[in-house]
Amino acid sequence: MKKIPFKTLSLSMAIFSQALIPQAVMAEPHPGKVLHDDNNCMRCHAEKPYNPTKTDSFPKLIKSIRFCNDNLGIGLFDDEIEELADYLNNTYYQHSK
Repeated sequence: MKKIPFKTLSLSMAIFSQALIPQAVMAEPHPGKVLHDDNNCMRCHAEKPYNPTKTDSFPKLIKSIRFCNDNLGIGLFDDEIEELADYLNNTYYQHSK
């Protein structure tokens, strides 16, 4: 039986183990998170982060995002508002849609 050098075996195992990492770990961030970060939403919401009692449903969450979008002149499109709402809902609110 031929011996496999330890370095070769270790490298092979390291490469193979990368294939076993779930796709979610290597996936791109949620598009809503990118919008959230790019538009610096926490500059206004940092002191009192998102409050589920204030926006107690998914439609109210969308309405709140539209309010910020319109009053701050952010310029999000409807599909971006939906993505941001989905991200915030998954991260902070967990409202049924």
